[in-house]
Amino acid sequence: KKNSVKRDAIVEDGGRPRAPGDDDMTMGELEESTVVSETSTTEVNNVRVVVTSDYNAAQSDPLMRKHCFGYTIQITNLSETDNIKLVSRKFEIQTVGASEKDIVSGQGVTGRQPILKPGESFEYSSTAPLNVRPLGTTIVAARMKGEYSFVTVQDENEDVAGKEELTAELGTFHFIFPVDQRVTPVRSMDDEDDDEDDDEDDDEDVEVPQAKSVPPPQQQQASSTSPSMPGDSDMKEGVLSCKINDESDSVTDNVRVQVTSQYRPERSDEKLDKHCFAYNIRITNENKDTSVQLISRRFEIQTILSDKKDVVQGPGVTGRQPILKPGESFEYTSTAPLSVKPVNSTPVVARMQGEYSFVTLGGEDGTSPLSSTPLKAVLGRFHFVLPAMGLA
Repeated sequence: KKNSVKRDAIVEDGGRPRAPGDDDMTMGELEESTVVSETSTTEVNNVRVVVTSDYNAAQSDPLMRKHCFGYTIQITNLSETDNIKLVSRKFEIQTVGASEKDIVSGQGVTGRQPILKPGESFEYSSTAPLNVRPLGTTIVAARMKGEYSFVTVQDENEDVAGKEELTAELGTFHFIFPVDQRVTPVRSMDDEDDDEDDDEDDDEDVEVPQAKSVPPPQQQQASSTSPSMPGDSDMKEGVLSCKINDESDSVTDNVRVQVTSQYRPERSDEKLDKHCFAYNIRITNENKDTSVQLISRRFEIQTILSDKKDVVQGPGVTGRQPILKPGESFEYTSTAPLSVKPVNSTPVVARMQGEYSFVTLGGEDGTSPLSSTPLKAVLGRFHFVLPAMGLA
């Protein structure tokens, strides 16, 4: 026997508590031993919780990185003697590439606290509208798990205050991108010549190549610099002297660096002047016959009205030093949580630019650096722009 169905959304606006995320989801690299499933079934304390999920294409907008998933949960009382009352719920959800989990909790289920007699089930459906970009290293968009609290009761009028609460587990499951939304491998330049009509589609979804990394020579490591440097005068004054762009595309020494940025309202709090942005970077080796290895990165970022730029640098990219063969690309997404007060004169809250150091590779095995002096691939200047004010 099933009670009625109601829909509600798990993703709400600001103020939600968060918890540290799972490392594999943050890196977008799930272990081979990890069970990636759109469903889960768990039995704890004589309560079975079954969940199934699927992609909702009608409510999704992939170009805006809006991906909506639906999921249905069935809760069954397996006890032969006890009635149970569902009193509250708590969910954890983490999108791929995110460093934190969102915590969603509340009283009851879909606005009520249903009572289940022995053998009865309660089933409901909900939606998870996610702001997430597919990664080339996994088909997963997000991971979710949780629990329901319940008490045993004699009837619906019984006062449950002070009664011992037990938990029923919502087992871990995943929201999985459909095949047409998954990142596909970048083809080599020779392959692109065979089918030019498909070039744009392939460029939009770039997979991290299955390439090996080798330790760079010691002298190739980036040297440390000051954590800050003098800022641009127009940013300091809050009146920009250049075109406002939230993306850039630069080619240096046959290495192309493209960046796009997007505001993350669910991780921002305007009242506290906390503004979070995501930026996606794709690095492509456009050499025709030479592989390159990314060695280090260096970024400069300046918030509006600040007289200084912060300098962020380190070895590799997302903890790796990937080798890119001719035509291959490496793509990753990161976040920029900013504490900055917007100004009326511009929608820009920060400016960012930088460079990647790389070496060209050769030798018999194709993995030996051809020079001990790294080359530079420019990350062109772009801006973090508040969507409410727009580009000017």
